[in-house]
Amino acid sequence: MVPGSSPGGPTNLITIFDICGINFLKIFHVMKEKLSRRKFFYGACCSICSALILPSCAEVPITNRRQLNFYKYNLPIIIPSGGSSSIPKIYSNENHLNTIIEKQYGKFIQDAKSKKILIENTQESKSIKEIGIHISSSINKYYINQSEPNPVGNFNWEFALIDAKDNEGNLIKNAWCMPGGKIAFYTGIMPIAKNDDGIASIMGHEIAHAFARHTVERLTQHSIISIGTQGVLNTSYGKVLAQNSDIYNNIVQFGIMLPFSRKMESEADYMGLAFMNLAGYNMQESVEVWKRMKIENKKTPPEFLSSHPSPDNRIENLQNWMNEVKLKYPTV
Repeated sequence: MVPGSSPGGPTNLITIFDICGINFLKIFHVMKEKLSRRKFFYGACCSICSALILPSCAEVPITNRRQLNFYKYNLPIIIPSGGSSSIPKIYSNENHLNTIIEKQYGKFIQDAKSKKILIENTQESKSIKEIGIHISSSINKYYINQSEPNPVGNFNWEFALIDAKDNEGNLIKNAWCMPGGKIAFYTGIMPIAKNDDGIASIMGHEIAHAFARHTVERLTQHSIISIGTQGVLNTSYGKVLAQNSDIYNNIVQFGIMLPFSRKMESEADYMGLAFMNLAGYNMQESVEVWKRMKIENKKTPPEFLSSHPSPDNRIENLQNWMNEVKLKYPTV
């Protein structure tokens, strides 16, 4: 917990700055005396952004990775909608975000029902729900055994199986998880999963994305980049960037967003392995899943241009992690 804050209570910017060992009140007065108004506000904004970004004070449970997460300090995430007069999207806290996501997921399920692509009351759909509930319950049991609060104890987990095709008429081979524990599998990925252990491998990975709050992390990054871009484009340098937008977009995409995505995917692989072992599934099947995935996706982009690690790297990592996971996260 942040020094000076109460459990569940708000944490202000000064508290965050104090963590970094910076006395901003003194700097504030010195800057104000020595700089012009424009330079003062520019410098102050840079200092505030640096203090927020550089410490990365939030920590992902299980992996203990430092994570940039505005909600950790009760700060809102603001996403500009584009255009000088548009109203930005503002997510005030995680509960607000999850409430919106719950409605979106509900609409997605209703649309799937109306299109008759929601699969219910089949063995596969029952397996999806049973395995999802078993893994999420095992995570809760693990934290009870550790006498610690479950970081996702307030999530309302939901699981669905969707029979959908892409624009070329091929079954979609995918699974995803929205914040708050809303998960969907597509029938096209079921032959790749092949069995309950394979489903558990994919399910553990998707649950890990929600558990680690990766969407919140990406939204925080997007908020910073969007607001920063708006600020830069209003300067003389912005004219140069506007004329070379492809260069700027490539820097942002390949230099910032995609590397973070690969890091999150690897983290979800590790945590998913831990979660499926907590629930008593065979971890070795996660390797077999990626071998089957590799066969299905022969035309994959170079890892540098992808938001996901290459299948070969994932297989190698999973094999290297298994002994450690068995010791740290035995079946509950």
